[in-house]
Amino acid sequence: MKPNYKRIIQESKDVVLWVISAICAACLLIGLLFYHYTGDPFGAIKYFRTFSVIESHYAGAVEKTDLFNGSLEGLVGKLGDKHSIYLDGENFQSFSDQTMGSYAGIGVYLGQSDEGALVAGVMDDSPAGDAGIVRGDIIRAVDGKPTKGLELDAISKSVRGPAGSSVTLTVGHNGVDTDVTLERRQIHMKTVVGQMVEGTHIGYIRVAIFSETTGDEFTRQYEELKSQGMEKLILDLRDNPGGLVDQATEVASNFVPPGSTVISYTNRAGKEETFTAKGTDAIIPMAVLVNENSASASEIVAGDVQDLELGPIIGVKSYGKGTVQGVYPVDAGSAIKLTVAKYKTTNGREIDGQGIIPDIEVALQPEDTEDYQLEKAIEVLSNP
Repeated sequence: MKPNYKRIIQESKDVVLWVISAICAACLLIGLLFYHYTGDPFGAIKYFRTFSVIESHYAGAVEKTDLFNGSLEGLVGKLGDKHSIYLDGENFQSFSDQTMGSYAGIGVYLGQSDEGALVAGVMDDSPAGDAGIVRGDIIRAVDGKPTKGLELDAISKSVRGPAGSSVTLTVGHNGVDTDVTLERRQIHMKTVVGQMVEGTHIGYIRVAIFSETTGDEFTRQYEELKSQGMEKLILDLRDNPGGLVDQATEVASNFVPPGSTVISYTNRAGKEETFTAKGTDAIIPMAVLVNENSASASEIVAGDVQDLELGPIIGVKSYGKGTVQGVYPVDAGSAIKLTVAKYKTTNGREIDGQGIIPDIEVALQPEDTEDYQLEKAIEVLSNP
């Protein structure tokens, strides 16, 4: 039997035609999608042309993945909102670690300083603590790169790294700069620590950040101090950058009246969203410590204590980050952290760009050997 060449040729033409039609349809779909999202009918052509020109003519090495991720970073960055960012790679891992309360690093809390990165606190049993780094030290450089003028996020990223790797810090202590090489290790951050103030019925609880376990940690510590005779509370939110709003609500439930609105905001659709605390009827006198690095969820809690007149806020004006961020996954290794609203405290105050103004202002300098803010809180709660 002779093959039917005409039929084979016709079927081949049909397949080629189908493939060409599918490619044209895909190109049209891509073009329409770019037009929908960019408003430019030639958006797709411009994007891929730019990619092609860079790859073909740039004098240096070109990593296609870096170019692509950079375009996504630029897309979010064009919003002009420093709290809205595209997270991938190390940035995504760092954000996830912070939320989980575990990361690889040296175990320090960092604050802002005109001279570099201020060591605002050192975790127990950490590489930094073992090396003798203490609160008030200045990290002037990380692996030889000066920290002066850098954002805290950039400094934190350079200090962190894989467990087992090393980092060399130039540390300023009592006017003397010393290079210290530390081996990073996995830090399981205890977000809540507390103790009784010796010789008093005052309990002291510090919250370092609001991560996934903070609500439970705080409640356990709060109940433990109550069993030790705590009748008054000092809540330390200094250098707390914020974190998860639901955890801030759980923390506040231990000392605000039942049904208190901890945070509210209006979403894009105009719907009012609220986080309400279960609260307690067993209200105790308290004071809250804040400083210039207290931000976001820590300002929510401090603002609520102030609105509900549960006790004085002591320290200096807080950072003033009064926006709510939603985290939207892009794939398994990346996400977009996007500002979705400005939050309001219990009485409806918006504090973005304003911060929490303390009821009792007490400044604390890096070189101070005494914690005057804590001493003021003890003094206030010790008086009838």
